[in-house]
Amino acid sequence: MISPKAIVINPAGLADDVQVGPFTYLGPDVAVEGGTVIANNVTVTGRTRIGRSCRLFPGCIVGCDPAGDDQTGGTCTIGPGNTIREHVIIESGAADGPGTTLGENNLLMVSCCVGRDADLAGEGIFANFTRIGRRARIEKYVRTSGFTSIAPYATVGAYTFTTGYSGIDRDAPPYAIVQGFPFRVRNINKENLRRCGFDPQAIETLKKAFRIIFNGEAAFPDDEQLRSAEQIFDNQHVGELIASLRQSAASPTGRRLQPSK
Repeated sequence: MISPKAIVINPAGLADDVQVGPFTYLGPDVAVEGGTVIANNVTVTGRTRIGRSCRLFPGCIVGCDPAGDDQTGGTCTIGPGNTIREHVIIESGAADGPGTTLGENNLLMVSCCVGRDADLAGEGIFANFTRIGRRARIEKYVRTSGFTSIAPYATVGAYTFTTGYSGIDRDAPPYAIVQGFPFRVRNINKENLRRCGFDPQAIETLKKAFRIIFNGEAAFPDDEQLRSAEQIFDNQHVGELIASLRQSAASPTGRRLQPSK
């Protein structure tokens, strides 16, 4: 299943049914689980593990060290069911970092970039040229539009949607549609919630909470707005939204994940 025109340094690290196309390079510390298809002209380097049933398309690079960074030895873990389209770059983790991690069933479209030690929880769809910064945290079921830029150490909350050219310079709350740079919360991400199985009552409750908490400003809501929503709504999802906002607002930069001292 390995093209004679591919270079695979450690064939024993590949499951028997892995397919590898011509002019692809797989380094000595690469392991690939069953059912994965790696197309032509792909480069996989570093201490990289690729899960089952993934698809890697031509021109993508996985597990590379960022240019000019002398830290080596970190890991890159790609969970099952990921689709990595053409010219996507996924950097390896730093030697002293947690490693770059992709959970299951993500779709990274053309020319996306995932920075060193970023963490993608899974079930995400990332449109063309989405940039995910170093140590950024992307929670489940996030959707981005083209040319979204997510700053290092920022968190994007679960079920959130970013419009085209959005700049996520600080944590983005869950369940939201965000737009602009600096971004503003425009509305609840109703359609994504519906598709992910939220019942109409839960969606309506979140919609009412958003009206109280957000006012179209770029800043985090003040604590008075959050306390008001807490008093009105006895709802798990609203509680998670408020906890997320408080955690982000408590950080000097508005980013929950901070560089270690």
